[in-house]
Amino acid sequence: MGHDRNNQTPPLPVLFEERETQDNNAPLVDESIVTPEYFHLLGMTLRRGRFFADFDNENAPAVAVINETMARTYWPNEDALGKHLKLTRRATSWTTIVGIVADTRAESLEEARVPVIYSNLYQRGAHHLAIFLRGHLDSAAIPDQVRKEVQSVDPTLPVFGAQMLNETVSVSLAQRRFAMIIVVLFALTALLLTGLGIYGVISYIVSERTHEIGIRLALGAEKRDILKMVLRQGLGLAIAGAVVGLAGSVMVSHLITGLLYGVKPTDPATFGAVAVILMSVALIACYVPARRAMRVDPMIALRHE
Repeated sequence: MGHDRNNQTPPLPVLFEERETQDNNAPLVDESIVTPEYFHLLGMTLRRGRFFADFDNENAPAVAVINETMARTYWPNEDALGKHLKLTRRATSWTTIVGIVADTRAESLEEARVPVIYSNLYQRGAHHLAIFLRGHLDSAAIPDQVRKEVQSVDPTLPVFGAQMLNETVSVSLAQRRFAMIIVVLFALTALLLTGLGIYGVISYIVSERTHEIGIRLALGAEKRDILKMVLRQGLGLAIAGAVVGLAGSVMVSHLITGLLYGVKPTDPATFGAVAVILMSVALIACYVPARRAMRVDPMIALRHE
C-alpha cells in the first residue's frame, strides 16, 4: 500500500465546477495521493459514499475522497458526494467526489480539522511514496525485505527511511514533550515553594499564638480543638489562594493551547485535580505546625509570656 509523501509539496489549488467562472483564486487544499488499501490499513472511517476500488484505474473516470472538514467548508449546505473539481489548473477533465471520510491527524496531532482531498495513486501518479505495513512484523528485518521487493520491480528505485509508527509519533512530539517537561518542572518548583510558604506562615502564626494556645489548654481545651483551630486557619488561607489561582489559570490557560493535546484549556477534571493536589500539600504543610501546637505545655507557655 502506497502513500504520496505530500508533506514535502505545497497545498493543491482546487477548481470547483460550480465556481470555476466565479472564483479566479483557487483555494489551496492539502492532498494525499494514496492507493485503495490506504483507508482500510489505517482504519479510517467512511462517513458516506465509498472508498477507491480496483476498477478506479488510469482508464476510468477520475475520482477522489475528501474528509469531513473539506465537505463542511466548501459545501456547507449541500451534499459533497458527486461534486466535480479539478486538481490542477491544467487538468482537462473533472474529478468526481465519491466518498467522505472522518477527519484524521495525518500531518500532526495539533489539528484534525484541515480540508484534505485523497487522490487515487493509479490515476494521479506520484514521484515519492511512503509504504505502510501493518501486522506482526519483524521491525529489524522489514526494511531489507521491503527494499528487496521494491527493487525486484525496478533495481534503480531507492528505498530508505524505515520507521515504526510509534517512533514517528514520538519524534513529532519531541518539541512539545520538552516544553511540557519544562512546564512540569516549574510547576513542581512552584508546588514546593507553596508548601514551604504555607508551612512558614502557619509556623509563624503558631509561635505568635503560643501564649493563647497555652491559656486555652490551661482552661481545658482539648488538643484536637487546637489542631482544628490551626488547620482551619491555614486551610482557609489555602482555599482563598486556590480560588484566586484557579481564576487566574482560567484567564491565561488559552496561552498554552498549542502545547495541549487531548485536553481542553479549561478542562474541569484537570483543574479539579490541581485543586485537590494543592489542598493536599496545604494540609500537610499546616499539619506539621498544628501538631507542634498540640504539644504546647500550658505552664511553659504562660511562663514564657
